[in-house]
Amino acid sequence: MKTSINITLLTLLIVLMNACTNYNVTPQNITRYDKGIDILDASQEDSRVQIEISQHKLGGINKTPLVIYVGVQIIAGKEIIFDIDNLSATQNQNKLEILTYDQILRSNYDFSDILQGFGILTPPIPSTTNIYAPMFYFGRGGFLAYGMFFSPFFIDSVQNQQAIADQIQAKKILATNYLRKTTISVQTKAKGGFIAIKPNKIKAGVIELKIFIREKPYIFKIDISKAQK
Repeated sequence: MKTSINITLLTLLIVLMNACTNYNVTPQNITRYDKGIDILDASQEDSRVQIEISQHKLGGINKTPLVIYVGVQIIAGKEIIFDIDNLSATQNQNKLEILTYDQILRSNYDFSDILQGFGILTPPIPSTTNIYAPMFYFGRGGFLAYGMFFSPFFIDSVQNQQAIADQIQAKKILATNYLRKTTISVQTKAKGGFIAIKPNKIKAGVIELKIFIREKPYIFKIDISKAQK
């Protein structure tokens, strides 16, 4: 009986230690940096893809997903329908789950620090201010560049700021910008959105993110290593 209790306690201790493990996040082949964001891009004959990562740490007691911004531009050929079904993530030959839009809405994850890493304001905006705060994320530079102040997504009045202030919570902002079914063609600008990889199976190793535009996938690799205590 005593032996059984000791084994149970040891198992719980191991689970707790694993839950508290911290990891470093280091993408391979970074193209450039922008205010702390790691940017990777690649191109093929008919398309371009850019991913952006603001997280440099994962794990700990309050585990949050690995959040990545994915942007796509079509430069030749027919239009495509793009969403999370065009992506896959694996690590150490194990499939990692990319959360759906509905899973994000139902989740209890706190994305505040992640969004702030992308430069997205999350606190409510007082109704008396004249600050114009972008609620949509467009990617950083390269072919994802937009004229932000001419975007129809910009909050254009104090009244609109107040109306949306109650909804300025990190999860809702992430959901607003999450990758969902989108038509992309040569005629349209580059489009994209955030994806979130569920953290429960992420361990030390290399995450391989594949993005399928047509036939040949884009492959991006992200090193995950245990952080030194």
